[in-house]
Amino acid sequence: MKDTLNWQVSINDPGVIVEGVEDIAQCVYTILTTIKGSDPLRTDFGSDIIKYLDRPVNEIQSLLAYEIISALEAWESRITVHKCNIAPNATAGSNIHIEAEVIASAAQITITINV
Repeated sequence: MKDTLNWQVSINDPGVIVEGVEDIAQCVYTILTTIKGSDPLRTDFGSDIIKYLDRPVNEIQSLLAYEIISALEAWESRITVHKCNIAPNATAGSNIHIEAEVIASAAQITITINV
């Protein structure tokens, strides 16, 4: 299913092109894992979720969800985020589950990111 005319090289396999929902999921990952200020040409690009990753999830869950949704609203206009859940990962870090709607097709998608 192609929801977008955009495409890019996969960050997991440089021999693969991602399109549609996979492209959106990869862009979401890039936005959330890029620290604000680290892109010299777009100093506001990214998110500040790194500020919250060393704290207990139950204490910062609402702040982290707000940061995630704000970053995606600013930088990924192809989706509308409906829900964001953060859960501790069994090994290390956190799992971020994002439920969103692709604006071009009204398809519901779920994106899971481990940080």
